[in-house]
Amino acid sequence: MSEQIFAYGSNMCSGRFRAYGVSPEGAGRVATLPGHRLLFNKKSTDDKSGKTNLAGHAGSEVWGVLYAVSSEDKKQLDKGEGGYRAVRMPVRLQDNSTLEAWVYVAKNPDNDPALRPFTWYKWFLVEGAKEHALPPAYIAVLENIDAVQDADTERDRRKRELACQGQ
Repeated sequence: MSEQIFAYGSNMCSGRFRAYGVSPEGAGRVATLPGHRLLFNKKSTDDKSGKTNLAGHAGSEVWGVLYAVSSEDKKQLDKGEGGYRAVRMPVRLQDNSTLEAWVYVAKNPDNDPALRPFTWYKWFLVEGAKEHALPPAYIAVLENIDAVQDADTERDRRKRELACQGQ
């Protein structure tokens, strides 16, 4: 049985998503999560930068990509998404239908106002959004995210090698 995964952060980039060792069943589909906003308040345990998270926010929506994966791949993804818990939420597809999908939400959000994503992480969001043809206005919002350069230039290079499929 397929599991539906709503990716709204770095996993919108299919190369990043596949790096977890999962294989999406078909192309990702554009979807939104109504009543939420995008934050970067999940502090990485590895590099201490800000990673994406969601918070309820009336009147807002987060765009993303809906992937179908096998139950085994969902287990693999759960292992890879450290610091997140999978929660079932209703997402809306482009035809206005809704379905329940797994959404990864930070277990322990960190509200440090100085927390920022690295530029390579922001790159995954922007390129993943372009890969899946999210609306230009939303891509512009992602392009304007305040990000910082990773001092580890080797990590930056390695991360950017995980190309999004549409490139």
